[in-house]
Amino acid sequence: MNGNLKVMYSMDEDTSKKKKKKKSFKHLKVLRKALAGAYTGCIAYETEFSKKGKIQVTVGDMLDDISTVEQLEALLTQDVSNCELISEGIEKSLKETSPPIVFSKVMNGIQWCPDTLESLRESFCKLPPISVKMIPMHRYAYNDGLTYLMLYQESLKKDGFTAEDFFKSRRHYTSLEQQIKVLVLGYCLGLINIDDKADKLAKQGGDKNAIRGYNVATRILQKIRGI
Repeated sequence: MNGNLKVMYSMDEDTSKKKKKKKSFKHLKVLRKALAGAYTGCIAYETEFSKKGKIQVTVGDMLDDISTVEQLEALLTQDVSNCELISEGIEKSLKETSPPIVFSKVMNGIQWCPDTLESLRESFCKLPPISVKMIPMHRYAYNDGLTYLMLYQESLKKDGFTAEDFFKSRRHYTSLEQQIKVLVLGYCLGLINIDDKADKLAKQGGDKNAIRGYNVATRILQKIRGI
């Protein structure tokens, strides 16, 4: 009887550990480096179900074909055990970048389960203050430009704005998935960046006037430069 109880307890403990295992989203950093960094080469990955994929990237853009779409969907929706960038003797002289249309198109259609959405929300909440670059979303063929616009507008309202602030400001007509999608999209395309100065001031306990002055000056310079 005692032996059976011990076995049952061990099985419950193993199940509990599996449930508590946190999802990893390191592949989003690889996507960001490839797309925002105008990388040329391949994104090679393997899911926890041993499915391997390789996505060609040319100056930060990907082919708009069935194979690429399917592999990108798998990379974004399945648990990924390994993901890396591989150079394949590509010319380094290429400098012109083009909007990663296929990435945006895939983002339009994918859906995440509630557990994955919550894990993504927790991951973004850990980010320090961020800055958001405004750009017309139709340029990227993304169909929810309104939610991205809301993200940008919210970022202008608060000094030291964070992704957590964005989640807290969610309207009743906007879903968590819509918020997550624009954060993933903006992060991977380099439209969302860490506000290093605000983060440094916050860590040093800098006064709010200093942070506010920095943010205002930054926005003025961005407008002048046409950013």
